[in-house]
Order: sequence, then structure tokens, then C-alpha cells
Amino acid sequence: MLLVPLLVSFLAQAPSTYDAVTDRGPRVEPALVHLGNAGFSFNDPAFGTRIWRVTDRLTRPDAPDRSFRTPSATHQNAWSADGSWFYVVSNGGTFVPFAFDKTTGRFSRAATLRFYIEPQFSYVNDSLIYGSVTGSGASLRTIDQYDFGTGAYTRLLDLDALVAGLQGTYVGGLASSAGSPERIVAFFGGVQQDRHHDVVVFDRTDPQRRQLLDTAASTLDGKRLKVPLGFNLHHAAIDRSGRYVALYPTAVDLGAPRKAAQVYMWDTLDGTITPMPLVQALSGGHDAYGYGVAVNKDCCVDSSAWDAAQWQLRHLGAPLVSRDLIHPLISPKEIALSDHPTWNNARPDRLVPFVTATYRYGTDGGAWRPWDNEIMAVQTDVGTGSAEVWRLAHHRSNVDNDDDPSVISFWYTPRPNISHDGHWVLFTSNWEKTLGTDPQGVAGEKARQDVFLMRLPAVDDDAASTYQPLQITTSSLPDGRVGRTYAATLEATRAAAWRVTANALPPGLAWTTAGEITGTPIKAGMYSFEVTAAEEAGFTSRIVTIAVQ
Repeated sequence: MLLVPLLVSFLAQAPSTYDAVTDRGPRVEPALVHLGNAGFSFNDPAFGTRIWRVTDRLTRPDAPDRSFRTPSATHQNAWSADGSWFYVVSNGGTFVPFAFDKTTGRFSRAATLRFYIEPQFSYVNDSLIYGSVTGSGASLRTIDQYDFGTGAYTRLLDLDALVAGLQGTYVGGLASSAGSPERIVAFFGGVQQDRHHDVVVFDRTDPQRRQLLDTAASTLDGKRLKVPLGFNLHHAAIDRSGRYVALYPTAVDLGAPRKAAQVYMWDTLDGTITPMPLVQALSGGHDAYGYGVAVNKDCCVDSSAWDAAQWQLRHLGAPLVSRDLIHPLISPKEIALSDHPTWNNARPDRLVPFVTATYRYGTDGGAWRPWDNEIMAVQTDVGTGSAEVWRLAHHRSNVDNDDDPSVISFWYTPRPNISHDGHWVLFTSNWEKTLGTDPQGVAGEKARQDVFLMRLPAVDDDAASTYQPLQITTSSLPDGRVGRTYAATLEATRAAAWRVTANALPPGLAWTTAGEITGTPIKAGMYSFEVTAAEEAGFTSRIVTIAVQ
């Protein structure tokens, strides 16, 4: 198995608390603020948080009245590593980057990017963003990067060299981890959405170190999986550690006759794939990933009550087990409530809040409740229930389809996207359909949307602390002799679970997950193999050698 070490040097800036409203009383949306042009700022009238309007109908003078949005999936990272850049999406598939000064909140538009799929900013290099290029000479089947420092596009991986017969297909999407070197995941192989079935995970700096999964054929690197998959992909995402990849079957595959699980969690370290059924695993709702952990909006481990405003926290090493974050549940009960969480501010050394935006939908005429149509931060470093919820703003986006108010229009949903330092959030709003009309809007979705920027009132309790990544301290192993008992112990900077992940130990020796290598060598030679130390927040690998005489 080919693996990539996680050697991240991480400035743990994201705060664990916010200076914001935490009461749980209903706050009905007040009168709309009358907006100025892009750059206009105001305080949310209900919660006081400062908000800036990023775009307006003339943000693209060459294409007036276009809508502007945050990425469709909040798994996407719309912020550069140090917050110097962010991007918005214009309908028609144009990606517009903005230079950003996080000390003042000022932003300025830059030239559009040549990507045709939603790009992903690097978590570790402030000037890099990943995507797949379009334009003259593009095959639509490459993974590429753009460097804001040099203005150059560079090809990272040609998918045609990886899989045969891809003509006419394209890349469905990509994402990246926070390792150094980083891992990038891309799903591809289909001629349209929900027809993709190939997933590649590779080292950005060494694309030959990769793993290739085919969900339709149920193979990993060409070998048959123990767990049959047999589905196409709607989406794929990677956690911040780079170890876990979430596979999302299409709606067709979720139904009969396949009846796939809601999500499949692929542990790329040991090659296992765990189905996460909707009911048994509470795996429904939109989700977001930290370092070996995930949150999603589903309910409830405590079966004595139920409500739509509940979230699950789970450790990806045991993805079938989760715990409730909210207790007690809000009353009266609400059902027609959804959200989009974002956790780009996740830290490897501790759990910090994720940010989400809820939206009511359908013909629900129930009483207005706290958290309805709000952007808020939810605490994660607590036991079962009792999470604090910091209420930040009303997003003021009416998600009702223009032609059928009983269903939502996807692009009207707010979809927040948080910066790495946890201080800034982008979100989409149609400002209750008052921003004009969009001639490019699809049926049922003619109201313009704009992107807004919100500054979070953070409490930086330990923002200057530095995370020390897991490192293997064993640099060499003692020699062995044929027929003599051998014993050695691998060591790391802290407790970890050990694996031999490439090549093999000398014949006669065995290893344990505690890092112990024991046995009696039976054949002389030089034996080099890769060992990997893993913890929840990531893993790191090293080649070691045992000489047997």
C-alpha cells in the first residue's frame, strides 16, 4: 500500500469560543438592511456581527446581473492557507478570486481562474489552489494547480495515464488534506454527474504515490475488495488528516435494488471500507470533516426525543459510533430544517467549533425557533449533549423554489465557508429575493444571489500555540542474525498505532501495533520496509532497514 506521511506544521489559530449570543430564545428576522454596493458593511440587526457585501450585479462588468455564490459543497476550501485569498463562484462556472486583508477586512477582485470544477485552496501553501483546467488544449481529465505567486498553472496528474478509456468523461470534483506533503482526492470517470466511479488519492508532490479505487467494480489498486461497493459516486471528500475518504453513493444507488449505505468511509491506511447505513449509523444530513473526526446533522443517539436541530460527532476510526451534541433539544419539535456545516478551521490538537447555516423549507408553519435561518458556531469539545451554540447572524436567504415553494432551490441555500483561522465566514444569500433577477438562473431560481463576508467575534484563548506533528524518532534498527532471537521497538514523539505499510519484515519476524518487532530471522539479507505511526489527527511514515547476517 502506498501512503503519504502527515508532517504538518500547524499554527493553531482557530479559537475554541466566540463572543456572541448564546441564549435559546427565538429571534424573528427583523426588517431587511438596505444594502449598498459591493464593499458595503453593516452590523446584523439581531446579533450585532459585522457583515460585508462582497459581490453585486456589476462584480463581472462583462456579464452583469450574474449570481455569485460560495462553493456548492462546504467540503470545498474557499480560503487560502493564511487567508490572503478567497474565491466565489459565478453562475456559468466562473471562479472569481479575491485578494483579502484579514486585518482590515478589505478585499479586491482578481482575474478569473481557468478551472471548470470547483477548486480547492491548499491548506498548507497560501499561494496554491487546485482544480482541473479548461480552455485550449485541455482534456478536462487532468488535476492541476495554480500559483498566485507566479501566475502559472502546473499539471499534477493526467488521469488518462492512470485509467484507460476515459475519452468523453471529466473530473467530478476534488479536495485536499492538510498534510505536508498534501494528499489530493479526485473522483472521475463519468460522462455526467452521478456517473463517476473512479477515485484517486495521491501525494501532491509525488503523484506516483497513489491509491486508485473503482466503486463500480469494487476494486482497490486492481484488487477485489472484501466489502462489495457496486455503486456510482455523487461525491467524495477527504478528512484533514488525509487518512479517511468519504464516498457518497448516488440517489439511484441509495434506492432499490442496490440500497447502498448513506456513506462509505474508506480508511486509506489499512484499506478497509466501512458502510455507514442511514438509520444504524445516524449518517444523514450534510457533514464536515476535521482531523479524524466528522460532524453531521442527524438525530439522535438518545432515542427518547427527536428534533431536526441535532448534530452528531464521530471519530472516523469507529465511524458507526456517534454522539449527540445538543441537549436538551429545542421545543417545539421541528422537522423541515436543514443546514450546511463548514469546518475549515478544524485543528489537529483539539476540537473547535464548526460553523453552520440552517434553513427552514417547505410549508412548515410552525413557531419560529432559535437557530432558524441563522449562521452559528457549534461547540464540539464537550461530552454527550450540552454543546454551546453561538448565534452569529440571519443569512436572509429565501430558499423556496420560485415555482414550487414546497421544495428548495439549491443555489438559494446559504452554504457558509469558514477561514482557517476561524475568524471569517463567507456565505450566499438572495437577501430574501431583493437583489434583482438573474437572466442565467435556472427554472425556479431567477432571484440573484450574492456572497457576503462575516467577521466572527472570536475569543483567541490560545491562538499563538503551535501544534507539534507526530514524528517517528526511530532512525535505524539493530541488525539481526539467522537463528537468534530478535527484539526491537519503534518509537515516536507520542503514543501511536504502528503498521508495516510497504514491503515486508525479514522472514521469521513479526510486528505489533505497539511498534514491537520480534521473532527469529530465518534468512540473511538486507530488508527495507516502510513503517507508519498513526493517531487520530494523522499519520507519518519512514523507511527503515534490518540487516540479517
